Parts: sequence; C-alpha cells; structure tokens
Amino acid sequence: MIKILHITPNFNYSCGRSKLVYYYLNYFGSHSDYETHFITNGGDSLDRLNDIPGLKFQKLEFSTGYKNLFFYWSFYTKLKEYIRNNKIDLIHTHHRFPEMVAVKIGLQLNVKTILSTHGFTQGYKNISFRSDKIISVSQSMTDFLINIFKVNSDKIKTLYNPVKSSSDNSTDFSVRYQEQKRTIGNSKVLLFVGRGNSDKGVDTLLNAFDRLSLEHDNVVLIIVGQINDNLIKIRSKVKNKKIISIQPQRNIDHLYSLADIVILPSRSDSFPYVMLEAGSFKKPFIGGDTGGIAEFIEEGKNGLLVDPENPQQLAEKIIYLLENPDIAKLCGENLHHKVKHLCDYNSYFSHIEKIYNELIGAE
Repeated sequence: MIKILHITPNFNYSCGRSKLVYYYLNYFGSHSDYETHFITNGGDSLDRLNDIPGLKFQKLEFSTGYKNLFFYWSFYTKLKEYIRNNKIDLIHTHHRFPEMVAVKIGLQLNVKTILSTHGFTQGYKNISFRSDKIISVSQSMTDFLINIFKVNSDKIKTLYNPVKSSSDNSTDFSVRYQEQKRTIGNSKVLLFVGRGNSDKGVDTLLNAFDRLSLEHDNVVLIIVGQINDNLIKIRSKVKNKKIISIQPQRNIDHLYSLADIVILPSRSDSFPYVMLEAGSFKKPFIGGDTGGIAEFIEEGKNGLLVDPENPQQLAEKIIYLLENPDIAKLCGENLHHKVKHLCDYNSYFSHIEKIYNELIGAE
C-alpha cells in the first residue's frame, strides 16, 4: 500500500485549490492500493472530509505569507514526526510554504516530494519549487515557472485541472433551485464565484454591473464567495439592490443552473475552476484576458475575454451575450466540449498515478 500525504492551507469551498485537493482525496481514498493522509490548517469546508473513506486527517497550525515565520519550527517538527510515524511514501503539497518544509524533511527522511502549482507567485526564488516533481495547471504557469523561477522543464508536468460533470437531481437541489428562482424572478442571472478580491476582478465586475443596470433592469448579479474588507467598501458605493451576495457553501449546482452568464474578470489566474464549471454546465463564460483563462478561452468561440481594468468593456460584452442568446448558447456548448475533452477526471488521475509510481520507484 502506498501512503500519500497531501498538504494545503485554507481548505475552503470557494477555492479552486481546495476543490482540486478534494478531488485528490476522493480519488485515492476510493482506491485500496493507496492510504490517503491529509493535513491542513483549517477552512470552512472540513465537513467534506467525512465523505472520504479511510482518510487520515491531521490539523496543524500554519498560515500563508510572512506569517509562517511564526509557525515554521512548530510546523516542521510536527510534520516530520507525522511523516516518520505514519511511514509516508510521498508528500504532495499544494502551497509553497508546506512545500519548502516538505522538501527539507523529504531529504532528511528519503521521502519523495511533489508540488501542484495553483497561482502566479513572486519572491523566495531560492527556496521555491524544489520538489522532485511539479504539476503545473496550465502552459502559462509552466512558462512562468521556467522563465521566472528557472525550474528545469524536465521536472514539470503540465496538466489541466480535472472536472467532474454534475448530475444533481436530488430533492435538495430542486428545493434550492426553486427558492433562488423565486428570489430572482424572471431576471437574467450573472454569476461570479470566487474570492472577493482584486485578483479576481470583482471590483471591475461591480462597476460594470452598475453601468449595465442603468440600461437593463432585468439583470441580477449573484456573488458567491468570501467578501473581504476591500469588497465591502466597494459594495457600499454601489447602491444596487440587484446584487445578491451568498456565502460559500458545499454545493452551488443550482446557481450554475440558474446562471445565464458566468463571469470571472481576473487580473491574474493560472487556471480557474469557475471557468471549467461554467463549461460543465454549458454556460457562456466571460473571463479576464490573462494566464490560463486567455490560454483556454478562444474569443467568440467558447467564451469572451475582457481587459480586467476596463469595466465599460465588460459591461458591453455582458450586454452582447444577453442580447445574442444564440451566440451565448454556442459559446457555452463549445466550452463544454473543450472541458469534456481536455479536463477529464479519470484521464487526469491516470497521469497522476503514473507520476506517483515513477517517483516512489525512482532511486
């Protein structure tokens, strides 16, 4: 039996990294050839772990960014003890801080390490991306690792994130769908899912929605995600009652089903799950012209791209799709086709199993 340890911070609902980790835990938790271990510092979606048979879970205190200076020694000591006591064969990290610590421990205990990259980061070039293998979520991320961090291309495997198509026909889905439908009535629905910060361009979206609302009074904007202080300040300036804010939750299939357009005008994004989920539900997608979004979205064919600094352009493209439903439908169908063929769940994990076995078998 191969013992794999996954480590990630902030295991939350509105987080693409957490979604991918959850997929990993589910996939390998259902395979008898693997013993699955998981360490995180917390989050709003720990209840999901109850779904995974045989999962061995440990909560350790660490953070992100400079705050880890205060957690380093404690985290290092406890993690090393956990790896030794549980005879871990492979450490798979999903953030640079646990990667840095895992690489050090891996060298000491002769344990292989692997890192999945989830975002464009800066600094700490001498101690970052030193794992035995790196999974990159997009070609733009791979180019970034090679050009900025000088990572050897032989260490990198580029794999688009996997997505599982939803077929939620439960009574709970129907109830939530009907409740939300009564709230919005016959209005057209714009959907934003993710962290409410400037990286995701939520300020641009709010400004764009304020503009298009002047001309279209039958449109609502649903924002699903953690709202930070900056967004609260922006929201207080946008006196628009047709903006609905919803806290992160376990399942938002009913919201994707209701959406007419899914929007993520990111300023920086390696390969967002929101884009893939829009395709899974055959919804037209408008995304920021950056990173993995610009790599995956073909303008006018399977979605639209916008300058994340240009709310007027975003407003115009939203109106364009609302007023051209045939084009919007075609974009959604084309995105669905691309996601289905390039982001297949089983194909992705076949690649991961091969990488795991190669690492563990390597001398």
